Amino acid sequence: MGYTDLHLHLDGSLSPEAIRLLSWMDEAADVELPYDDDDLWKMLSIADDSYGKNKSLNEYLKRFDLPLQLLQTEENLSYAIMDIASNLKKIGVDYAEIRFAPQLHTRRGMTQLKAVEAVIEGYNRRLDFGDDDSILTKKLKVYENLTGIDMGVSKEREYPHLRFILCLMRGSNKDSKIYDMNMETVEIARHLMNDGNSLIAGLDLAGAEGLYPTEDYKDFFGIARRYHIPFTIHAGEAAGPESIWEALEMGASRIGHGIAAAEDEYLMQELAKRGTIIEMCPTSNLQTGAVKDMSKYPLRLFLLHNMKVTVNSDNMTVSGTNVVREFDLLKREMYLSDEEIKTLMKNAEEGRL
Repeated sequence: MGYTDLHLHLDGSLSPEAIRLLSWMDEAADVELPYDDDDLWKMLSIADDSYGKNKSLNEYLKRFDLPLQLLQTEENLSYAIMDIASNLKKIGVDYAEIRFAPQLHTRRGMTQLKAVEAVIEGYNRRLDFGDDDSILTKKLKVYENLTGIDMGVSKEREYPHLRFILCLMRGSNKDSKIYDMNMETVEIARHLMNDGNSLIAGLDLAGAEGLYPTEDYKDFFGIARRYHIPFTIHAGEAAGPESIWEALEMGASRIGHGIAAAEDEYLMQELAKRGTIIEMCPTSNLQTGAVKDMSKYPLRLFLLHNMKVTVNSDNMTVSGTNVVREFDLLKREMYLSDEEIKTLMKNAEEGRL
């Protein structure tokens, strides 16, 4: 049985090698990268030798600044998903749902729809990569000649089965621009899914949960329900159980992180009763301070309550991990049994949007 990763952010999962290529491809980004690979890694990742060392959420989020600077063109977005897909294949992932916020890729004129189409196009290139005359292929061939690095232009690529979740972003309800951008994201999901594009899995809500309550976004998810668009919501990571309750009331079929459910016995029972999928991300939760150490990690508590728990990576580069390493961490720190691991992997397979 291969691995499944249901909670994986595109902008937090680019390899350092991809960052160097994207910087070369997009001169307009005007990004100066350190020559030393270790220095570049420190710009991209919060990971250190200790999984239990807590950072702040703000410090964690700073690691997204550089990737987002470089993900403002269609070519770069297309290559970004190719990079992630290749790396997932190497570690034995069979299926992943990769999430991103189209509105974060519009800083230099690209529309949200073009951003989504660029990601889809990058994934679809696995079948005919190198046989087209696109700008991306031309750039990769030049880069290959300049550096001597095999970009695999002439090879058919093997990727896992990927689908994409479009994120709405939390922000002030008084900001009409944020409201309009979130509504546009919902409409893009509706448009693509109505056209039969099975690569779009659904919607998500991400951002500063502690500052902007989940209930503020009920309008968007009411529309999503009307359009029959499935969705997950980041909840219970930087806010309490009430955030998860609000997500459930809106109709979320999955909860991103969900750590705070451990504070509410009735909520755990309700999540189990509904069969709501919990997308847990252990290393990320430790790094952002959502939990202090693995002895307090509620994964086994959730399993004992018969909750549908899954294990995911969140951000492969920012957190310095992947779904395989997450299982290794849990086996080492929580002594998960083979039966528990089998349950977690089965939950992930059954929890696809």
